[in-house]
Amino acid sequence: MGGHNHKRLKIAHIIATIAVIGFGALFVYNLADYFFYLRDNRITRQNTAAVQEIFVQFIDEILVDIGEEIMPSPSQNQDLLNRARQLTHNTNIIAYIAIPGTNIGNVVVQYSNNEHFLHHDIFGNPNVNGSLFMDFRNTPNFTDQNTIIFGHNMRGGTMFHNLRYYVTQPNFAARHPQIFVATDGQILIYEVFAAFSTNIDFDYIQVHFTEAQPFNALLDEINRRNTLSTRITITEDDNILILSTCTNTHQDTRYVVVARLI
Repeated sequence: MGGHNHKRLKIAHIIATIAVIGFGALFVYNLADYFFYLRDNRITRQNTAAVQEIFVQFIDEILVDIGEEIMPSPSQNQDLLNRARQLTHNTNIIAYIAIPGTNIGNVVVQYSNNEHFLHHDIFGNPNVNGSLFMDFRNTPNFTDQNTIIFGHNMRGGTMFHNLRYYVTQPNFAARHPQIFVATDGQILIYEVFAAFSTNIDFDYIQVHFTEAQPFNALLDEINRRNTLSTRITITEDDNILILSTCTNTHQDTRYVVVARLI
């Protein structure tokens, strides 16, 4: 009987040892994962600051007092973007996007797929923060009826984290109604008219439209889901910009902000 109990104790000791080792391994793994998260977040902030240094005049002057008299020439835009490309050694940079008064202000890249820049920064290095990137099917000069830009919702406040406030804070859209995009050829001004959270079963990532799937159908569904009251009327003649990020609350859910080209 004593030998049987001794055997039970030995088995229990082995199980406990395995559990401790497993917990320790999990702890070390999570600690390493957290370390890399902090490292990537720090690198992202440094990269963002380096890029914003190039666009400091665009941010501080153009976006604050924008008007026909001070609109920069296309050559000025191109010079700024070329400097960003040289700094990052990244020819995939196609634009700079900014929402005044928020943390959103960075270059936009485009690749041959929508996976690469989910996990790489603007210098091309692996990074959990990724980059702000345009859908690979869009034309890079923002001439499509629906242009989509993606970015992670990072808890550190980088990338597209601030998009959440268009849905969760009632007056955020009124305080931040415009989105500015600088391309090689022009500055585009968009006015926000819709924001909502959605499951990915709603296919708002549409670039090409047909009679079977018309642009109007997408607009109708956006208006149906819209949580904002902006009194902006959208027609099939408009061009829209969709900014998309994860909610980080439920799997396969997104915050979506939609703006009309002025």
